[in-house]
Amino acid sequence: MMTGVKQSPTQLGFLNLLLIFVIFAWLSPLSWLVMTSINPSATGSFAFPTGFSLEHFATVMTGTSLRQFINSLVIAVITATLTTILATMAAYPFSRLNIPYKNTLLWGLALLRILPATAIIIPVFLTGRVLGLLNAGGVIMVMTLLNLPFAVLLLKNFFDAIPTELEEASYMEGATLRQSITHIVLPLSRAGLSVIWFMSFTSAWNEFLFPFLMLRSDQDFPMAVGLYSAFGQYGATNYGFLTAYSIIYTAPAVVVYFLLKRNLTTGFAGVGVKG
Repeated sequence: MMTGVKQSPTQLGFLNLLLIFVIFAWLSPLSWLVMTSINPSATGSFAFPTGFSLEHFATVMTGTSLRQFINSLVIAVITATLTTILATMAAYPFSRLNIPYKNTLLWGLALLRILPATAIIIPVFLTGRVLGLLNAGGVIMVMTLLNLPFAVLLLKNFFDAIPTELEEASYMEGATLRQSITHIVLPLSRAGLSVIWFMSFTSAWNEFLFPFLMLRSDQDFPMAVGLYSAFGQYGATNYGFLTAYSIIYTAPAVVVYFLLKRNLTTGFAGVGVKG
């Protein structure tokens, strides 16, 4: 039987100091962010608040910044939903049909996603200008296309893990293909669908380059671009506003994670055929 190696007091002390340093390094920026956001007279320095006020958060949730928050939600939710639907429609045939060279095609699409976004900004911009897609719809289309290759590859692996015997049994009972997919395949792939939706949501929510390239006004910007444009606006830096903006900007992704946490951590241990 193997037993753990007992550490000396010196090693334990060094390890504890290292952990304290890591925790301090991680909490310092976060604590500065929170303290500055509630400080009515924030100057940007690392100092305890002279008072407590939520006026900066109230300012963020009004006017242009509120519009940018809504823009981010619309772009991220539609992109995630559209990516999940299209990936499901593409991944199921790849999983169940004997398509010639399908693995080569799938990995070829995945390799295209490795290309840096800066390599395609010029053709994307020119195409968007010709087609009249320099708007939120164009951003959603671009983000969906960028997310699809990896989403299809990932979801195909989830479909592959579902025994075909389950679908064959449903056909024997008179179920149609649509009923088999709706009542068997998709429920058993809930973890994969959640992962794809969450990854697509956070990708679109955090995207800066393409919204900055394809949108033209503060009213159309999402929060990722709005935060950049608000920094130093009107020749001054309002640290209270910016820190409150940053906290609100991070909140939706965190909320979505906790809403989907159960599905994100679910595997396929229970998927199988009972004898």
